[in-house]
Amino acid sequence: MAQKSIQGNFLKILEKAINDKFTGSLVFLGPNGGIVRVVLIDGNVKHIDSTWGYGKSEIEKIKIWAQGSCLVKTLTNKDKETFSKMSNIELDIFPKPEKEKAPTKPTIKVETIKTTKLLPYRILDGGIDTFDEILSDIQQAGISGFLKVKPSNNILLFYKGRILQGFVDFPPSQRLKNYYILKQVMDNNNQILVYNLENEIAYSIITLFINKIMISGLDGSNINFFDIIEDCKINLFNGIVWIDGNIRILLDFVNGEIMHILKLDEVIRYIELPTSLDLKFSKIYKFGKIPEGDLLKSALKIPSKEEFEEFFKKWYKLNNEIVNKVGKKVVQKVFEKVIKDSDYIDLFQVKDGILKLVSSEKNSYVLFAALIEIVSVALNDLRTFIGGDWLDERLKKFYNDEKEIIELLGVGEVLKSSWNI
Repeated sequence: MAQKSIQGNFLKILEKAINDKFTGSLVFLGPNGGIVRVVLIDGNVKHIDSTWGYGKSEIEKIKIWAQGSCLVKTLTNKDKETFSKMSNIELDIFPKPEKEKAPTKPTIKVETIKTTKLLPYRILDGGIDTFDEILSDIQQAGISGFLKVKPSNNILLFYKGRILQGFVDFPPSQRLKNYYILKQVMDNNNQILVYNLENEIAYSIITLFINKIMISGLDGSNINFFDIIEDCKINLFNGIVWIDGNIRILLDFVNGEIMHILKLDEVIRYIELPTSLDLKFSKIYKFGKIPEGDLLKSALKIPSKEEFEEFFKKWYKLNNEIVNKVGKKVVQKVFEKVIKDSDYIDLFQVKDGILKLVSSEKNSYVLFAALIEIVSVALNDLRTFIGGDWLDERLKKFYNDEKEIIELLGVGEVLKSSWNI
């Protein structure tokens, strides 16, 4: 799906799209995260949604934001057909000629009301185009949140434009390889729910999966839940209390105070304190937050095609040095085994001990994540064939010599950990 980014006054961008009979979607990026999306067919507004909800009222946010970045996207033929059948949404938000202007009051910026539903900002059919578009949105807009694949309920987390980890549904859950979930996103038989959330809310939900476990699976029927809340307050707790039962509820604490309470389902809602009925037959968990810096250290940036190709050239040079040190046959055997045992047999092949791409047309994030995993496992196996400190010293030299591309990709901490540098 083609797209471009433009800068300017949001109302003028929208007004011009209407006047020019534009067909496509405009994604207005908020200054502090969040988006408002407007879909037009032949200049007629057909659909409006945002990070916080959907409908005509969401357009008020772009009036408050005033100006910034806007992603201009084309629609698939299927989307055109779907939106064409919808009724037109009439807007009365554009400045009128001076003589018609009524006296105006200063604009007051208000916070989102706590009863507002947090809806998925996009609900998409799976497919390769959907896959590319989702990764492009995460990368270019630097969004935070998660995607859920239906009907499996598998979840992939992302934060500030970086992919974190994949899991089987909400906790208690098992870790899944990111590539396994991304292949599900590419499957036309699946439906993909993409939640673009404010960083604060995304951080809360991410803490359900990546955390320090403090309480695990207490029976909610046999405890005084308010004793837990009081303990959190007294100890200035920073973290999440998670209620897993017939309904799933998250309480986010900062310095002992409850910042928000969320009910997690396909629709995420702000709610009040849970009731005794909510606690019946539930399990209670308490998770401490991981510092944001540590969270980002484990995340991979979504690289551009050019960035990935640059990094791969650097690795290719190191790969040749390892082959010259150990020999083609040994390196060939190690890489063949690693690839065979991985999910990436359709992405990489090995010739004379050198790792090669099957196709450079694959998505750059998929190739980058696969490369890091394959090389990490192979390097660990190769240590048994290389005596002394040669490999460790060579990896440290690689890290220092190629720091520019490593920092550009934000992969420094990942390499230090997975390559044992």
